[in-house]
Amino acid sequence: MTFISLLSPRGKGKEAIDYLKKLKPPKGIIVQNIYVTLGRYDAVVVFDAADIDRAMRFAIQVGTATDFTIETLAAVPVIDLKGMRVAY
Repeated sequence: MTFISLLSPRGKGKEAIDYLKKLKPPKGIIVQNIYVTLGRYDAVVVFDAADIDRAMRFAIQVGTATDFTIETLAAVPVIDLKGMRVAY
């Protein structure tokens, strides 16, 4: 299952980026990529997790270590929605 974590700094700017550069995910987490962004969020971590519990623990770990506010979203590829009825 894919997750996207959106991060906003509360304090440790440079130290947080250094942490993200060296990030070693725990077992059951595969980090696809980490981006530094412009706009409302300053960093994005895209990762796969074996289950929601692991994803939540990983997001909390990253948010605590970086002192970033973190918002994590579950992501479903649009191709997986084929055949689903979507109401507009």
